[in-house]
Amino acid sequence: MDWVVVLGGLALSLGGFEAVSRLQDRLGRPSDGLEPHVWKWLVPAAVAGYVLAVEGRPLSSIGWTVAGPLPFAYHTAVGLAAMLGSALLFSPLWEALGTADAMRDGMAAFTDRSVVVAGTAGVTEEVPYRGYAVERVTALTGSPLLAAAVSLVAFLAAHVGEHWSRAAAVQMAQPTVVLLALYLWTHSLPVVMAVHALNDAVGLLLAGDTTARPSE
Repeated sequence: MDWVVVLGGLALSLGGFEAVSRLQDRLGRPSDGLEPHVWKWLVPAAVAGYVLAVEGRPLSSIGWTVAGPLPFAYHTAVGLAAMLGSALLFSPLWEALGTADAMRDGMAAFTDRSVVVAGTAGVTEEVPYRGYAVERVTALTGSPLLAAAVSLVAFLAAHVGEHWSRAAAVQMAQPTVVLLALYLWTHSLPVVMAVHALNDAVGLLLAGDTTARPSE
């Protein structure tokens, strides 16, 4: 594949959300509420259009494939168990570092629209960061691990901003590594989308429960 075309696709994938955010600011659109989450759908749509129209390749080349209902259910269950299990495993570390509240504080900004946020993040972020980036960097370099590293760094860097602190972005490395491992295992976007959305839904529900409790 033409490396220039791939680099163009990577620029679109890894810089798409930042470009959309800048466009929203230029147009004076609100930065909170439901509207910003609607804008996020422009990125996977643009990536899919790029793959089909510019690269002339099917969406299966960026992971849009499912082996079947039973493998999908199995991979999703294993992925979600790994996500939740690793979160429990790492929680003492975040407590020891004094950053345990960083992720919860970020999540708390979205608890009033948790279903929309979880579904949107689960779908829109997986297409550019896991599907396109991992597949195309692997094609360019021959190294799935390098592709995963590029995806990891880009994903975490993109989450440092208005709602997420640097400490929260560091904590995001744990679920992001699990999602990357799951994608490298299955090469199935629908699987990692489902696991991402379900994990976010659990996190948002827990964050909402925490913020709803009276302070002691």
